Amino acid sequence: MDVRHGRMRGDPYLAREQGSAMNAGARLLIYDTSNFEDFPLGGQLTSVKGFLRNLAEEHPDVAERTVLIGVTLDGGAVGKLGSVELFGMAFAFLPVCLAERDQSHTRRSLRFEYAKGLLRNLGRLHLTGNDVNYIHTPEAFSFIRLRGGRRRYVFSHGSFVGMSRNLRFFSGSPVAAAFQHYMTHVIKAADGLFVLDRGTQAEYERLNDNVRLVGNSITYREGVKRAFDPNAVRLLFVGRFSAVKGIPAIIEAAESDARVASLTLVGAGELDDDLRSIPTAKVRFTGALAHDEVLDEMRHADVLVMNSSHEGIPMTILEALGMGLPVVTTAVGGISEVLEFGVTGESADGTAESIRRAVERVANSYQLYSLNAYKASEQYLYTAVNERVLYALLGGEALWRA
Repeated sequence: MDVRHGRMRGDPYLAREQGSAMNAGARLLIYDTSNFEDFPLGGQLTSVKGFLRNLAEEHPDVAERTVLIGVTLDGGAVGKLGSVELFGMAFAFLPVCLAERDQSHTRRSLRFEYAKGLLRNLGRLHLTGNDVNYIHTPEAFSFIRLRGGRRRYVFSHGSFVGMSRNLRFFSGSPVAAAFQHYMTHVIKAADGLFVLDRGTQAEYERLNDNVRLVGNSITYREGVKRAFDPNAVRLLFVGRFSAVKGIPAIIEAAESDARVASLTLVGAGELDDDLRSIPTAKVRFTGALAHDEVLDEMRHADVLVMNSSHEGIPMTILEALGMGLPVVTTAVGGISEVLEFGVTGESADGTAESIRRAVERVANSYQLYSLNAYKASEQYLYTAVNERVLYALLGGEALWRA
């Protein structure tokens, strides 16, 4: 990462004398518990970077007045106004807290550290009522109002309803209950909400009139030609190693199916040590990988297997489609809105036996599934999706109700 402390062209830290499609004096402030470049690896960061890429390529005037509020791995950078180079643009960047790169063994909640960092450092940006606050991590919501910000739009990467049940820290405690109450407040008080699936849209519309279904997006497509062997199927999982991902059943399915030659597990998380302790003959762990490395794993796999009990629309599934990689997955959240079961993938019920049967169905007509997956991915390219998001952000409340 190229972080430079000091002022950039156009002085993006100041809320004065700015002009473009946004209101005079307005900035676009984007909040996320990432460094906006390579930490933490995962679908949310990929989604945020897709939005930033579209800004840099299609709307450089807006990009020049965009400020990123995130985290850093460099303790000396916390609280210092600087910039980060992305897609040929120098985006203003304020890291508000220090993060630990090894999130598998951390004892601290990154969400909690980010909230404390906002309390200490957000005042440096001198928020005004003209600024557009685009929030990817709900912890930022109340601090924006506290510091004088008004226009708060939230991108919900998964449903906030029942979110406390899936907390890594504080689960089952009064803190978790208070957090869920806060999440309900966020849904009600947001000026607008972007959601990935119709189920979340229906939940939120009970609490807020301004909910927009936008979906997720990908930045890359490649029609991979695979020499598929139905007797040596290569399975792939990509995601966080957490309880809701149902990874042990994927391992059991791979180990017990003679047709499966290998299972590659890409990712990290709190269950890392537990998963590695399971006796296996076919499983390979890669750890967390950069985005280009994940795409390379997809090139050398035959089927992506996901087994979550709670999801929105995983970025991993969209990227698999873009690589012509059929998907076996549980039909939770908005997954069935982007996968056509029997065409681009197959559904499973979370058990090892159902995963084995689904893999068999894909293997029996593999080339057709692969071709269908690639064709379906075109509609999720980042340009179309993020233009809709930006139009809504800059269009004001009247557009939300159009």
